Amino acid sequence: MRVCAEKTIPWYEWAPCWPRWLRDHMERKHTRGRKRQTRQVCYFDMPCAFDIETSKVCTDAAGNPQSIMYIWQWQTGYDCTVFGRTWDDYKAFLQALSDAVQSIEDDTGRQWKVVSWVHNLGHEFQYLAGVLPFRSDDVFASKPRKVLKATCGPVEYRCSMRHSNQSLDSWSHQLGVPHAKKSGDLDYTVARYPWTPLTDTEMGYCVNDVRAVVECIMTEMERDGDDLYTIPLTRTGYVRRDARKAMYSWGINRVRRLLPTWKQYLDLKDAFRGGDTHANRYYVGVHLSNVHSVDMSSAYPGVQLECKFPMSPLREIPPSVRNLYIHMRHKHACLAVVYIEGLEQRDKSWGMPYIPLAKCRHAHDYVNDNGRLLSCKSLEITLTDIDMRIIAKEYKWRGMKVLRLYTARYDYLPKPFCDVIEGYYVKKTTLKGVEGQELYYMKSKNDLNSCYGMTAQDPLQLDTIFFAGEWTNSTDDPESVYNESREHAFLPYQWAVWTTAHTRARLKVAQWAAGDSCVYCDTDSVKYIGSINLDKYNTAIRKRAEEMGAFADDPKGKRHYMGVYEQERDYAEFMTWGAKKYATTNKTGGPITTTIAGVRKSRGGLELALWGGFDAFRPGFTFCAASGNLVIYNDHPTIKEITVDGRTLPITRNLAICDNTYTLGITCEYAGLLGLQPYEPVYENQVIGG
Repeated sequence: MRVCAEKTIPWYEWAPCWPRWLRDHMERKHTRGRKRQTRQVCYFDMPCAFDIETSKVCTDAAGNPQSIMYIWQWQTGYDCTVFGRTWDDYKAFLQALSDAVQSIEDDTGRQWKVVSWVHNLGHEFQYLAGVLPFRSDDVFASKPRKVLKATCGPVEYRCSMRHSNQSLDSWSHQLGVPHAKKSGDLDYTVARYPWTPLTDTEMGYCVNDVRAVVECIMTEMERDGDDLYTIPLTRTGYVRRDARKAMYSWGINRVRRLLPTWKQYLDLKDAFRGGDTHANRYYVGVHLSNVHSVDMSSAYPGVQLECKFPMSPLREIPPSVRNLYIHMRHKHACLAVVYIEGLEQRDKSWGMPYIPLAKCRHAHDYVNDNGRLLSCKSLEITLTDIDMRIIAKEYKWRGMKVLRLYTARYDYLPKPFCDVIEGYYVKKTTLKGVEGQELYYMKSKNDLNSCYGMTAQDPLQLDTIFFAGEWTNSTDDPESVYNESREHAFLPYQWAVWTTAHTRARLKVAQWAAGDSCVYCDTDSVKYIGSINLDKYNTAIRKRAEEMGAFADDPKGKRHYMGVYEQERDYAEFMTWGAKKYATTNKTGGPITTTIAGVRKSRGGLELALWGGFDAFRPGFTFCAASGNLVIYNDHPTIKEITVDGRTLPITRNLAICDNTYTLGITCEYAGLLGLQPYEPVYENQVIGG
């Protein structure tokens, strides 16, 4: 790979170089994909990168901090890094670029764009939208403020963070590029302005932010044989490309027969739920010792290769409990909308209930165990046959009525699609630990993890519109949007619904084996005290994996199977307050690790240890240093300008990243179930760093 030149210059020195640079980087070779003459836009064949650094400079009357841009950086391919200090500088820089591109368009009769990658385009777009004229059809976003691509004039901005699905620090170090992102060289607490001098260290930090992006993009394009036409916008795009090819080889017409109708899609979406994550209420708040853990190897890919899925079109049949049971007895795939009365647990001491309250409709007089039902007078819910079997084992009820019922034939997923999954797993396993193959190992690992994410993408993608500075979602006619996107789909949505259902069923095997000793579960792992025997299950899974090719040998000759339970490192100490709220140590009295949504894993344990460790880990404890950041979006700042050092600065559309806190808490309803009193903060005068 060619290394970026160690050359950093002000924007006005580079502006006259645009005509020559652009002509030197006009495409000279045919790239794969559609023929060139059918493309509406041509790209110059060298990526660029853009980034800004910002600083909080004032606070408005409502207490919202306002920020400005004090330096921008633009990496022009491998050649050099260009910088400027004001938005006027940037607009002049773009005008020089636009004039040079216009000259080439006049000569060639084609439209040309420069692709500039931005790591976290949503952040930069908040500022760009305040100074550049973006139209609604120029912005492509998956959700409000989640911008994947935006075009203004001759520049097409793309989000490299959505492409890599990693921080720039992680991505650049993983790929081993020459100018990896630097950390800690820029103090964000210092207020800086466009005239503030920057040290060589600070400037080096800014420069590496764009050099690293270009080097990462070029490394991936060289590795995968991509160009700016074919490189995916998202991480899942790599897998999507391989899967699309596989499904077309299987027969796209066969796929289209399986695609659910609008009505079926709505019921499938109601039935879809993710991994099973829950804490046994009998162990919540208890400081445990010697907790063991088992983890399901490659859970989702293993299910996709080893289990059966609906492989015929969903067919609606007369709804009745009798028909549901008949088709389940004949091992057909079933999707049922059911109404249940008098629901209660068979074993009232069982601490890992299955039915999620969030998936229930019209639930009355229920007992809620932190999002799971223990009992309910009546409810409506949409279930697969897999869910139905689990519920029948854990619950009993007074009456049930089936409101809608669909059935399909069970079979294994198409072999071309399974071959894609198997290929990623084999590459990941055979490349693990092999010197010089780290780049390909990480790619295979990421691709394997993306297989499920691709299938689970919601086929109803409502347009996210940016118009007149505001974000909105188009919801005028969702059925028409779904039917239009259905024409381009190549994976049936029901496969995602059954993937997670099969995985939850496999997780229940370990939960039931642990019994009352089951402490906590999370998607593919079960934590427990005492002992557990999963030999019979693992033997059956290994046999199935051998039959379906769901295995691979590592460089040392050891065979690894998808879907088997493997013993993880034991926890010397363990304490939980619910799903995604637990603290552990691997050695008694040793360093604490926290797994809490909203708290940095690397810092949570350190902060907790400062205040007493596990004794302090209870509702009301506030994480300050370890909590995530709060982002305040100032779309219409009330302060239009400020004067600093005798100079006037405009305040445009901006955002402010502020320190945040996270208070460990449980609901009053859950506290009542646990027999706890309403809690107060652990330390009324808690001061971090005092």
